[in-house]
Amino acid sequence: MNTIISRRSFLAGSAASLALTGSFSPWSAAAEQGRAKTISIFHTTDLHGHIRPTETYDGLAGVGGLARCASCIRQWRKTLPDSLTVDIGDLYQGTPVSHSTDGRLMVDLLNRLAYDSWTLGNHDFDWGPELLEANMAASTAAVLTGNLTRSGQASGSFSGAWEKVRPWAMHEVGGFKIAIIGLVTPGLPYWLTPETLGGAEVTDPAAALAASVKEARGEGAEAVVVTGHMGWRFQDDYANPVRELLQEREGVDIYLAGHSHQNQPAWMQGDVLCSQASYYGIHCGRVDLTFDTASRKLVERRVFTVLMDDRFEADPLVMQVAEPAMAASDAEQARTVCRVAAAVKGGKRGSPLISLLCQAFAQVLAKQKTPVDGIFHGSFGTKEIPAGELTVADCWKIIPYENLLVTAELTGRQLVEVVREDKKDRSSDRTLWPFELTLDRGGTPTRFTLAGAPVDPDRRYTIAFNSYDGQSGGRRLMTFRELAASPEAKRSTTSIGTREALIDYCLDAGSIGSQTVEQVCRRRMRRPATPKNLGFFGHRLSGKRPWLAFSTASSTRKARTLPPCPKHSGTLAYTDAHYCS
Repeated sequence: MNTIISRRSFLAGSAASLALTGSFSPWSAAAEQGRAKTISIFHTTDLHGHIRPTETYDGLAGVGGLARCASCIRQWRKTLPDSLTVDIGDLYQGTPVSHSTDGRLMVDLLNRLAYDSWTLGNHDFDWGPELLEANMAASTAAVLTGNLTRSGQASGSFSGAWEKVRPWAMHEVGGFKIAIIGLVTPGLPYWLTPETLGGAEVTDPAAALAASVKEARGEGAEAVVVTGHMGWRFQDDYANPVRELLQEREGVDIYLAGHSHQNQPAWMQGDVLCSQASYYGIHCGRVDLTFDTASRKLVERRVFTVLMDDRFEADPLVMQVAEPAMAASDAEQARTVCRVAAAVKGGKRGSPLISLLCQAFAQVLAKQKTPVDGIFHGSFGTKEIPAGELTVADCWKIIPYENLLVTAELTGRQLVEVVREDKKDRSSDRTLWPFELTLDRGGTPTRFTLAGAPVDPDRRYTIAFNSYDGQSGGRRLMTFRELAASPEAKRSTTSIGTREALIDYCLDAGSIGSQTVEQVCRRRMRRPATPKNLGFFGHRLSGKRPWLAFSTASSTRKARTLPPCPKHSGTLAYTDAHYCS
């Protein structure tokens, strides 16, 4: 049985629910005889650092946030004192205020709200092992994830900062033993670098679940609830194998989902009752488990979610604790980083927006003495940067993820393979910048140049990309992942974040979005030529040796060597604010 909630119902805030009883309705008999005992579990997932109300993906504003979830949970606790409160992962990455506090603010709020456990999500690893370890150490709630290993040790036998991580926890509530089992998505290695994971490796969630269920039931668990950072899908995928996980799974009563950012109040997977409370605290979820106190059998299961709209006020404690950090973050987000002279269009491969991002990455890498021949990157779906003032908050919208810049040396032939693979993803706008590569319908290059010169298929070119794409971009770039990981590629993960690189570049430039399209090239010119519509001058950072300069404003890309600019010899590329003629 599946329960489906419509968009209209979603926006209206109605909660779909599913309640299951035995065929002979033991719940009604227990209730009539005063033998019914209800244990409730309140759950959130994919908060991503959202404390204040936010908006849904389809534009409903003023909903969600942990502060409203807290008010709802307090109301429930008043009438349902026999309860647990859990979070299902991706707790803190995603908002500036959480980033500014290294995630500690969200952990502190869960502590103050007396959460019983939280399950690790993939984005909880984004800021590296040290911050994750610090947040786990600060958590008074249990940290549950069973399908992880570190240095040959399994979850439950970790030492040091990871000692708190356990596969499952037993809670005695209202006289009944409730086991909570945690699992993380097996997609981790396809998004996060080994350095970011801090040596953690994901294992088969089905095997981990089977072992935890056996242990929990063996220790007397009267109900088993799984909090899995894997979400609802019509069909299983590599990151959300929920159907496979729960197929013919004995001993599991409830599965609470996360990761896929969907509101699915109730559905059945085999004999397991499932629920997922959307994302950003937009919905808060509840489970009611009713037992017969005489037989001690679970006689009813009920699940539903509730929209966190203006029926729920922001919790005063949450707001009081968070207000200083939010005020400081708001001030920082409002800071202007540069002027946008004219709208920078995005939306497709090779767009001015992608060129801008790639140029920013190239320039910041050069400042850190890591010059590259090109950048492989997309726009994260950003349509344009409008004219006006560009703020730190705008940069967060342009680059919402904490990816690091990674470099690798790939041959011209391998670069063709990478682009050919990426073109299979119709939603991708990734661009190999500033290369020009045209493929025919069969995937054969008809033109492949860099600064007007043919690309050597056997020469190695240093390419930069973000850490997510380097791990395969969610299994969309498996060939790229393999090529970049080979010893010959000399892959290196920098400490430069992509968002920070954009902000740094904009601060240096002062103004972006001129009619002149900016480009950067590292290749020295051997034979002088006169370009048409030369848009800027490019130089080696030392300002001592001339470098190739050209403009995308010209359909004919030729080049010439230029002497160092006496005014701006320390810059790699000149924007309209730095233009010298």
